[in-house]
Amino acid sequence: MRGHVRKRRTWEFIVDVGPHPVTGGRRQKSKSGFASKKEAESALHEFIRYVEGGGDPCPQRVWLAAYLDQWLEYQRARSIRPLTLETYAGYIRREIVPAIGGLEVAKLRPGHVRAVLTRMQRRGLSATTIAQARGVLSSALRQAVDDGLTTLNPVAAVKRPRIRRVEPHWPTPMQLAALLKVSRDTLWEVPILLATVTGARRSEILGISWEDVDLKTGTIAIRRGAQRLPGREGRGRVVFTPFKTRSARRLVQLPFFAFERVRRHRRDQLECRGARGTSWRDPLDELGEPVILVCERGDGFFLHPDSFTHAFKRLAALAGLHPSTRLHDVRHAVATELGRRGVHSVIVSTALGHASPAFTAAVYQHAWQEGPCEVAVALEEALVPYLTDVGNPLAREALESAGEQEFIAN
Repeated sequence: MRGHVRKRRTWEFIVDVGPHPVTGGRRQKSKSGFASKKEAESALHEFIRYVEGGGDPCPQRVWLAAYLDQWLEYQRARSIRPLTLETYAGYIRREIVPAIGGLEVAKLRPGHVRAVLTRMQRRGLSATTIAQARGVLSSALRQAVDDGLTTLNPVAAVKRPRIRRVEPHWPTPMQLAALLKVSRDTLWEVPILLATVTGARRSEILGISWEDVDLKTGTIAIRRGAQRLPGREGRGRVVFTPFKTRSARRLVQLPFFAFERVRRHRRDQLECRGARGTSWRDPLDELGEPVILVCERGDGFFLHPDSFTHAFKRLAALAGLHPSTRLHDVRHAVATELGRRGVHSVIVSTALGHASPAFTAAVYQHAWQEGPCEVAVALEEALVPYLTDVGNPLAREALESAGEQEFIAN
């Protein structure tokens, strides 16, 4: 199979793909829209490898809007979380389809992708939002390549927007204590308490049942979440959702003060349950079995996740937290404090349900600022005794100030 590149308005490649299977006539495949010769040559070689590997050189005509609908259904069949699927659909509906939905998948070029991103930039959307929309389109077109609808993913040739890091406003221990104080004797006291002592996610807190709590040892098994169903079909209903990864399932130990508050909450809830009688209703799990929730709205049913978020913002303002502080920032605050107090990243990762300790270290390393100090102290303890043998005055002063005269005498 032979091909070449040339430049007209943009760079393009042309390939002889063999005779037509019916007429025997010559067939050529071309693609344009490449910004450079190197980009076109790379696409040419990729196309030749694709065809020689058994791919269809002349795939069927499929329009992007229709294909993205199919792709969303495929994601739904993979049991992607409802809110994640809603996010994907939102980017497709608002950003991608209005700009390029009427184009054929096989004719998409990097320039079309840049047009989508430029349109979003002109509307003042953040770099993070633009990057997420780019990621959705890239994932869909990778699937299109696998489906044989196109030879390459044009998103790969378009750089991600540079995301400017914003200094986070994670609560301090003093602020968390103030938050616990203002939430006392409210419906949100126990959910906020669990957030501050476990670092659990919003959905995880709302999905904890009394079956998950060991009232003798003070441990909680975090094994599922509770999320609202999006869109008109979901009508805002809250349902139990499984975890995406095995590492998210974990056992956490409550501090003693939190354990005592949870035990008292259990007694109060049983009294309320008895007083309400038949009006108390426990939600059902995926098997149709009733689940007795730890955090419920006063009648046994789910606390709505959005209500939790709104209540947190109101209570956080009363506690004097920064206006931009989110409920999820409590999780970050827990991780930060654990690292600063010397808890190993492996233990922090397990407690938070992260995929790996490497992920934990990558996210929170900038916040664990005591790390360099710990290194300096450790090296000083290791090296100072040996430096005294060569008459290092700094080492001698350090030992004297630390009350180590006995060591020198020996």
